[in-house]
Amino acid sequence: MANLTVSYDPAPNVDVLDLTAERRYWAGTYPDAAWDLVVKVGERHRQDVIGLLIIGASGFVAPYFRAGQESRPLTGDAEFTRYNPATDTLTWGVTTDAPGMVAHTGDLTVYWRPDPEDAADFDPIGVALRNATKHLAPHFVPVEPPPAAA
Repeated sequence: MANLTVSYDPAPNVDVLDLTAERRYWAGTYPDAAWDLVVKVGERHRQDVIGLLIIGASGFVAPYFRAGQESRPLTGDAEFTRYNPATDTLTWGVTTDAPGMVAHTGDLTVYWRPDPEDAADFDPIGVALRNATKHLAPHFVPVEPPPAAA
């Protein structure tokens, strides 16, 4: 299981979160819906996931997590970003169970589909981060759900 190294630049004009396994980076690719969610792949093959670079990270982890210095969370995109508190898994995009279309690197999982223009290639369609609270700390903190209305 690969360890993920996490770094974050909180500058307002940067807001970049980088999760990387300790392997050589070769290229980046992204889901159609989010060019600023970059899946980092290694040199072994197209699905050799070695990390994830998130540009505008505060918006991608919202509304489930907020930057430590933020007083309130951003609204986020509930159709693209989901969080399961029971498994502490943050998911972006689409998932699949199709054999050969799921790649793992430590707590990072990337979901793929065949490239419609090149049958020998693959495109990412989604990403999941298990143990999200651990990996995002101390840069991002969980947002407690509001109390249920009585």
